[in-house]
This record gives sequence, C-alpha cells and structure tokens, in this order.
Amino acid sequence: MTAHMMDDTLDAGDIVLQRSVPVGPRDTTADLFSKTLELFGPITVDGLAEIASGRTDFVKQDRSQASFFHKRAEEDLRIDFSWTAEELDRLVRAQCAPYPSAFCFHRGQRLEIIEADVSSEVYGGTPGRIFYREGDGVAIVAGAEARRGRSKALLVKKVRTADGTELKAHEYFKNMGGYLTSRPQ
Repeated sequence: MTAHMMDDTLDAGDIVLQRSVPVGPRDTTADLFSKTLELFGPITVDGLAEIASGRTDFVKQDRSQASFFHKRAEEDLRIDFSWTAEELDRLVRAQCAPYPSAFCFHRGQRLEIIEADVSSEVYGGTPGRIFYREGDGVAIVAGAEARRGRSKALLVKKVRTADGTELKAHEYFKNMGGYLTSRPQ
C-alpha cells in the first residue's frame, strides 16, 4: 500500500510510506481487502507524521513496476472453461463476496461459482464438462490441454443459483454429465 500526499515539498508519484501484507496462496479479494483495511488508519497517521517532520527525501514511484487495470465489468466475471483450472480458481477467489461472483451457465441459467479449488487429479474431455465427484467438490473439465487428457479440473465446491440459493456442489450437481458454459444455450 502506498500513501500519496501532496504539499509544496511533494510531487505526484512520490512515495511517502509503504506497508505490505502477506498474501496467502488461497486468499480471496475479500481477505486482501480486510488485511489492507487494517492499514488505512496507521499508514495515514504515520504518513502525515513523515510529512510534518520536514522530510523531503521521498522515493519516486517506479511506474514500470506498477500494474494498471480497468474497472471491473460484467464480462470480467464470466468463466471461460478453456482457461486452466489454476486460472479459473484464481478468478473465483478474485470475484468473491462482497463483490459480484464469477459465473457461468448451467442448462441456460446463470450459476455463480462461489467456492472452488484445483482438482488433485488430471481429467480429460471437453472443457466445461461436469465430470466427476472429487472430495468435497465436483470436477469440471478445464483448459486447452483437457482434450488431450493433460489438465487439472476446476473443483467446484459451492455455487449460487439464479434465485440466490447457495448449495454445496454435491447438492447442486446430483448427476454427472452435461456442461457448464460461458453463455446461456
């Protein structure tokens, strides 16, 4: 987190103070928001103290090390099963409550994937195929290499139906077979 503050001694892009938080391998957007929210008060107070002290040797931000992204849109939430299971798992964790969830379609109805992981096994077939019960989830074939039998699956663990009902994957997917799609069919 970087605090940017302006006065006569600061230029836009000066870094007054930085703090970081650990990012775990299964953290969601909500986890990271919660971790950084705790820094807002202290970094503001400490940053103002740095400026008030008369310090002027602030570091310029290296824009080549920054990432820039557009505002999130509906299309950014859409699941494309040609992506790898690892990419889809990250998408699901990034698009979590309190923000809109990642979604696909099942039998023409919108289905939000609200909890997922990467399968422990490799599955082959057509991306989007509702394939196999694995542990506490249901393996959905994913990735361009799936047609060659070389891909992990997205292990869907919890879903939300179009009417807002949340279900564990085993409760929702009573039978294997059929497909999850990116667009209603």
